[in-house]
Amino acid sequence: MKTKWAKPTKFSAFLKKHRVGGDPALLPEGVAASDPVAVLVHSWLLWESSSEQAATAMVKLIDQRVDFNELRVSLPHEVAGIIGKRYPRVEERLHGIRRTLHDLFLRRHELSFDYLAEKGKRDIKGEIESLDGITPFVSARVLRIAFDVHAMPADDQLSALLHEHDVIDEPVEPDDLAGWLGTAVKADEAVGAIAALQAAVDAAWDEGVMTKLVRRHRPLRVVEVVEVVEPVEVEEPEPEPAPPAKKAAAKAPAQKKSTAKTSPTRKTTAKASTAKKSTAKTSTTKKAAAKKTTAKKSTAKKATTRRTTGTKTAARKTVTGRTAKKATSKTTSRASGGKAAGRATRRSSGSK
Repeated sequence: MKTKWAKPTKFSAFLKKHRVGGDPALLPEGVAASDPVAVLVHSWLLWESSSEQAATAMVKLIDQRVDFNELRVSLPHEVAGIIGKRYPRVEERLHGIRRTLHDLFLRRHELSFDYLAEKGKRDIKGEIESLDGITPFVSARVLRIAFDVHAMPADDQLSALLHEHDVIDEPVEPDDLAGWLGTAVKADEAVGAIAALQAAVDAAWDEGVMTKLVRRHRPLRVVEVVEVVEPVEVEEPEPEPAPPAKKAAAKAPAQKKSTAKTSPTRKTTAKASTAKKSTAKTSTTKKAAAKKTTAKKSTAKKATTRRTTGTKTAARKTVTGRTAKKATSKTTSRASGGKAAGRATRRSSGSK
């Protein structure tokens, strides 16, 4: 695995400088590699700390607690009182221990890794790395020490230390650094390499260098800021005496005038309202006039119907009289015409 930020030659020199002679011990006294749960808890205590701090905290937990199941159900602030509240990143560490142990318990309803005995190395690696809250440093140490699976642990303090010694160009994430270390170190040399890297970290803690590096390269935490608003006591003003009713009535139109002067839009709205009122009045008057006309029409219709019913007989009489007169006039005209014609014939005969 080639990366731009890693320098393999300087890394080899760094391992030779901090190599531990003999058979390096990766666990303190009282912790056996045959107990994966104990290796898990110790690896959590060693994450982002020194070997001395982790060994001291492990002894305190073993003395105070009956078993690791009691550590699983204990609250973080209770455990912090045992290992010390000034332990590096104590809050994150104890929350991670509790989450990982609880996830392991939920898988088989027991705090044990016995169910991994018959599985292959690939399945074991998947099971360990999938535990809730586990970090690359903790999972790699458990895989290497307890299950003989090739892996290299890495955390933020190791990344900062390698950057300080110019082994890498820049501090990188623990996942990326662990992946590169796994390819840079052979499987049969992994135990010696882990011991050498931990020895370098311990020396940096003893010299006081690691504290400065941790402060410089520690990742930023997201902190929720909650504003607490304290109630403010406000003195209630004394009630003013109410003005007389006449003055208030006299001041009311003056205020209306001033507001009308300052806001022309209110004038327009007032005009619009008056126009609406006038239109409403006209519409109401029209409606009233229409109602009156309809009432007059109805009364007129009633009168006409009464008159027509009363004068039907008179109309019949007049019609018969008119027809009689027309007949008499026709007969008289006919008679007069006959007389005139007789006279004309007589005159014509006399002249002859």
